[in-house]
Amino acid sequence: MMKLEKITEIGVAVRDLEKTTKLLVDVFGAQAGAIYDVPLFGMRFRMVKLGDIDVELMEPISDDGIIAKHIHARGEGLHHIAFAVDNLEKQVESLRAKGFKPVNEKPLEIFGAKVVFLHPKNFSGIAFELVEYPDDWKGWFSSNE
Repeated sequence: MMKLEKITEIGVAVRDLEKTTKLLVDVFGAQAGAIYDVPLFGMRFRMVKLGDIDVELMEPISDDGIIAKHIHARGEGLHHIAFAVDNLEKQVESLRAKGFKPVNEKPLEIFGAKVVFLHPKNFSGIAFELVEYPDDWKGWFSSNE
């Protein structure tokens, strides 16, 4: 049986990273992290800590990137929910046995973590990101940055 450890982030597609960051900081007292470019996905992102939750604000940097396509099709808003898992390959194998096909066939390595996305068609329109973090991972608001 698949076991999700915990929600590690909520991904939100935005048109204006700075504007949305300022809003969350000013209204809710959020803590804004560094900005990272991810040319592979045609986006840049920043983690914003709201209480115990990391919100990944993602802004397109190209018209053909994944976030630009998402905003064009659905507008700004929820893009994915990320969960920590112990053994990503085992979890993906379990999902395949149940008939689910991951978006990426092989795990991606992103900032030292292994990642697989599950298509929103499988889960009532919600994309899930499964993340196996390295053993020494301390989070976005630590020395890992």
